[in-house]
Amino acid sequence: MLSLRGLVQLGAFSLIVACGDSGSGGSDASGGGASGAGAPGSGGSGGSSSNAPGGMGQGASGGGGASASGGSPPAGPTCAANRFAICEDFEQASDGGFPDGWGPRGDEWGEGVLGVASDDARFGNKSLKADGANNGQHFMDWKSDLGALASHHYGRVYMKVAVPAPWPANGVLHADFIEGLGPGPGGSTHNVRWGVVENTEQKYQWIYNVQPSNGAPEFAEGTNYDYDWPGEWQCIEWYYDEPTQDGTLWIDGVELPIQPGANHPAELPVFSSLGWA
Repeated sequence: MLSLRGLVQLGAFSLIVACGDSGSGGSDASGGGASGAGAPGSGGSGGSSSNAPGGMGQGASGGGGASASGGSPPAGPTCAANRFAICEDFEQASDGGFPDGWGPRGDEWGEGVLGVASDDARFGNKSLKADGANNGQHFMDWKSDLGALASHHYGRVYMKVAVPAPWPANGVLHADFIEGLGPGPGGSTHNVRWGVVENTEQKYQWIYNVQPSNGAPEFAEGTNYDYDWPGEWQCIEWYYDEPTQDGTLWIDGVELPIQPGANHPAELPVFSSLGWA
């Protein structure tokens, strides 16, 4: 599998059971949504009320625009507010290393470098920087028990891809960003990820992608090839619910037309590993 050559940077990473945003309504984790559930961001198409990450997108938890409730975003990262089940802004990590609680997954291969850097940031002074080189996999993994997040969570990262981005001379170029591992049918360990596929016309699609470990065919659900790299920080949000086999992806507050299970059973596992590839 090819990975995206060139610079990818992750500016903040958070996983939410319930936001607990002051002054916002909505359901808590037991209701299947984050506190303040509603359309993510302002000006996006949003999602269904049961799946929309409340106050996320470009919203109250530190995004780049007005929140879903009409407020203004904070000036910096919000990990110190302790509103998230897992939150990382990379500010306390050493350059070239990983933050406390995170580390390499242990199955790295091929070229590329992954580690904290101080040359660009969405908030604060640091971000996670990945250079995928020509081929390979390097993965930052959460090293503690995922608990309830293993079967149900909302997540958000701020991501920036350096431009001009590489494009395939023929065929396609496939890159994965958010990836989790978990048991699939037939004795497989599934790699489940949100990622992109680039084509030779310098356009890309977003995909929900599952790669079994037992030799069963890889499968994906995706958008059309309608996307260009903006060269700016983007807010990437997702939702997973293993009991209902449901998942959703938002980019800058806009829900993408990807439905896991549309053309193949989604095969969402209870995750044993989750992080950034």
